[in-house]
Amino acid sequence: MTTSSRISHIVELVGPALLLPWPARSKGGRRKWKHLQLTDMDADSHLANLEKAGNIGIALGEVSSGLVTIDFDEDGFVDAFLEANPPLRNTLRTHGSRGCNIWVRCSEGYPASQKLKNSSEDDIGEWRADGNQTIITGTHPEGMVYRFVVESPAITIPYDAIIWPECILPPHATESKRVRRVRENEVVSVSAASVSNSLIEAFRTGDLISQVAPTDYRQNNHSLFKLARLRISFESAIGRAVTEQELEFIFDRWCLVSRRFWRHTRDQYWAEFLEACYYARVGLDEDPIELACNRARGMPLPEVTGFSDERVRLLAAMCAEMDQITGGRPFFLPTRKLGRLLDAHWSSIARWLVNLEVLGLIQLAPGEVRTRGGNRCPRYHYGPRAPKTEALPVAIGLAPSQLSALTDGRSNQHENTPAVEAKSGADGAFMSEPATCDKYAHAREDRSGRSCRSWWALVIR
Repeated sequence: MTTSSRISHIVELVGPALLLPWPARSKGGRRKWKHLQLTDMDADSHLANLEKAGNIGIALGEVSSGLVTIDFDEDGFVDAFLEANPPLRNTLRTHGSRGCNIWVRCSEGYPASQKLKNSSEDDIGEWRADGNQTIITGTHPEGMVYRFVVESPAITIPYDAIIWPECILPPHATESKRVRRVRENEVVSVSAASVSNSLIEAFRTGDLISQVAPTDYRQNNHSLFKLARLRISFESAIGRAVTEQELEFIFDRWCLVSRRFWRHTRDQYWAEFLEACYYARVGLDEDPIELACNRARGMPLPEVTGFSDERVRLLAAMCAEMDQITGGRPFFLPTRKLGRLLDAHWSSIARWLVNLEVLGLIQLAPGEVRTRGGNRCPRYHYGPRAPKTEALPVAIGLAPSQLSALTDGRSNQHENTPAVEAKSGADGAFMSEPATCDKYAHAREDRSGRSCRSWWALVIR
């Protein structure tokens, strides 16, 4: 049986839910309904009753996959609640005669149905979940029409992500156990109206975000990088880049499930997310090493000087592909994973990487150090190391006999041989005077192996 536009629109807003038919100007009746299940929505008889109903209610809780409503009797508490939970300004909200019902779907454990109380323990509304139902459309018993305050799909969040302001006691809480409000009023600043339907549909359930969300403190940075990779996966699926509004929409959904583990402000995490988007190059469902391997296998393998083993040539080709994937940035080459892909022992992979570095095909990234027996693989750049700039010694204020020592390669190697120490005179000119060699007895070696003595010259690079 085909459903009317009214029923279809309600399902679009609340998602999977059990709809209940009631007479107009009624909040329910004597007819039993708690035996019904979500599968009854497929029954023609049930759909026929919904088409004829004056009012339509929604069964809440487990029967409707965690759909709940927060029923406030006074607008003042609505404002306080939404101020503490900015993301919920964009979720489905309905109004009858007073206050409103805020509709959310709790993806994790939530308390049983009960009254909501203020700090003085006066009743101010209800937390409606298992065993409750809420009228979503029709006519109120007092004669006014139920209307949508926010006509957007119900947002999915964990119950623990809900912040209860100090004027409202959370369900099952005492005065000493109230959840203190986190002052992050600007958590969400983008409206779902500016975001494509495909993105809303992909992220509305929260399942995608839950895959990358932090589960404890000090996991937000890693989580944001996975979120940036998830963005790439979504772009690949829809065949275009996301807009700035859609990018913020994705970030705001992450805020909903991660804010309980925050240690910084929303702006700081937003900045870190944008930085992660800059560095992320592959989707969450892709492994960069395996991607590089698959690309390299599909192309002619390069020649590697002195090697005929195709595994070494394939490794060299993978390094080139990793350079393309990362956009010229440093990349990791995990030896054990490479060993599985190339059918070689990880120690052989480590030796081949050293060989490729000697041949100038790759180089250690700046600051990286290779350690024998370490548990962390270094990062690499593709291509040879840039040539070093030669240092030119320039002597200032030296006598001709002393200057000749610079040109004929003589150096002071005996303890009693006088050396030359440059210092500034009274008139600012550089003067020279003897100094015993044991003051500067040790020479330092630079990376080219040259012996550099700092006691006779100023060196300009």
